[in-house]
Formats: sequence, structure tokens, C-alpha cells
Amino acid sequence: MLFSVVSRRVTQSPFATSALASLKRSMSTVPATMKAAVVRETGDADALKVETDFPTPALESGKVIVKNECAGINFIDTYHRGGLYPRDLP
Repeated sequence: MLFSVVSRRVTQSPFATSALASLKRSMSTVPATMKAAVVRETGDADALKVETDFPTPALESGKVIVKNECAGINFIDTYHRGGLYPRDLP
């Protein structure tokens, strides 16, 4: 089970506000940890590790948490993992 945080602009109409309030009340709980593919050091494909105890991001105002059934890796992710395009690592 994977979760991700998605930013979303919400219309400030009375309908949108009341609809969001009712959704927030009916939401299920968010687990404290999630499964995540993590790169902690650059290297070959073995540098990509699947962690099952990765902290779930906090739900903030104006954002949603989406439960993913499937996920993929993009080419840019392989470039970051290999060190071709440097980035901050967790």
C-alpha cells in the first residue's frame, strides 16, 4: 500500500467547503507508516530500496493523501538514483 501527497487548489464556494467538511468527517484513518521506494545513496538498481516503515506525510490544509494501488519509476528517477542528476537524498 503506497500513499502520496497531492497539492490541490480548492474552490472557495459554499458548496465546496461543505462538501470538503463532510468528506473530512467520513475519512478513514491514515496509517503512521507506508511502503515507499527510497534512494538513500546513488548507485545501480540495488540502491533503490523498498521500505515498509517509511513515515506517512502529514495531512495539511489544502492537500489530500491518495492511496495508490500501483506505482512506477520514471526515467528521471533512474538518473537521480544513478547520480547523473544530483539531488538531496533522505
